Amino acid sequence: MPTSKHRKHRTSKTARLPAKTIANASETPLAAPIEPHDTTPALPELAEVSGNGREIDLSAFSQRQQAALPIVAFFPTIAQAARAANVGESTLRRWLTDPAFSSCLAELRRQSANIARQKLLALTPLCVSVLADAMRDPDPAIRLRAANCALSFNLRATELENLRSDLNNLETAINSLQQTT
Repeated sequence: MPTSKHRKHRTSKTARLPAKTIANASETPLAAPIEPHDTTPALPELAEVSGNGREIDLSAFSQRQQAALPIVAFFPTIAQAARAANVGESTLRRWLTDPAFSSCLAELRRQSANIARQKLLALTPLCVSVLADAMRDPDPAIRLRAANCALSFNLRATELENLRSDLNNLETAINSLQQTT
């Protein structure tokens, strides 16, 4: 059992994180001005999380596990997640061996990543505008870096489109082979 000193130290390190649902996060205005980031990250509440037509069922989890899931999904290490969720590392490691808990955590991370990609995609016009402004900058070094960036992104987009086309052709060929057999 931890000493009161240990408990006090642990409590003082516990992050006070505001809850924000993923559903609400996906509805926030994407064209809003970019503000300096807050030091406390917004984490989703799982009760309303759904994505790709999949609801996350929390009925199999204790209240502590339900509260810990969004925190664990956010932090990169088990130690950081355990500290922030105010659970022991060994407890968190045990929870992570539970296939249902791990699956729910993976789904939450997938949904969070999808929302992040949607928000980044919505920022593309602003990014292009900033890049265009940089290409008109009087400093030749800035113009050169902006041009290099634009060309690099264009090449990557072209490669991805070529890969997508090749994949579609392969899928079509496989489907036609399956139909003939």
